[in-house]
Amino acid sequence: MKKLLFFTLLFAIHNLAFAVDSFSTLEERMSAREFQETGLGNLSAGELAALNEWLRSHSVATLENTRSSSAAANEVAGGDMRGLPNEPKDDSRGKVVSGNIEGSFDGWARKGDLFKLTNGMIWQQVEKDSFYIEPIENAAITIEKSLTGKWRLSLVGHKDKVKVVRIQ
Repeated sequence: MKKLLFFTLLFAIHNLAFAVDSFSTLEERMSAREFQETGLGNLSAGELAALNEWLRSHSVATLENTRSSSAAANEVAGGDMRGLPNEPKDDSRGKVVSGNIEGSFDGWARKGDLFKLTNGMIWQQVEKDSFYIEPIENAAITIEKSLTGKWRLSLVGHKDKVKVVRIQ
């Protein structure tokens, strides 16, 4: 009973502290049973808060919320702005990004998948589509801008493409 009261209080305090943030904590996402089975119930309040903060700061939603600050940092540093919201209209680099996906790549499977390139760019799949291949290390890809301004990622040597947006 004390544990239930503790987690209820922790939940209420956490909700007040992050009311403006749309991030859902582990306590909100999991059932009480899942929370206990994973061992999260054994964490101290501080450890649980630290874990939730780490998840919040590394979530896709947070990356999307920091797009404009990321874009500003790249602009100041002279970085590649292609695909970001404040992309220059007269980008001399053209409408094709060529690069390699960091690590093992075996295709795309669902809306929301992330593609981290070795040059630091991160792109996210924005349509429900799938494409599977045998895993390839540091797969060569191209991301092309269409006439309508949308970006599409494809694996070099394959015709399949998926619509993506740049998030970092």
